Amino acid sequence: MTREDVFDLVDNEREYQNSLSHHSKEIDEATSVAAWLVYMEKLITEAKECVYQLDEESALEHVRKATAVGVACMEHNETKSRNNQD
Repeated sequence: MTREDVFDLVDNEREYQNSLSHHSKEIDEATSVAAWLVYMEKLITEAKECVYQLDEESALEHVRKATAVGVACMEHNETKSRNNQD
């Protein structure tokens, strides 16, 4: 996959997450960075369980979801650029 393909997958996942009936911009804005990390950790744990079951396709679905949750965290919490540092 190209980086652009991956970015499209994550963007589509964010759109899906925003479309969920329980989703609220106000709730997202009030969510702490710690809570976003807990959500991501849960999804990564589920991905690990899928890998343990030799189900890489499902594991990658959880990786996509966790990555999109990370994007949501940064959407609602100003994140500084790396500034081209290694």
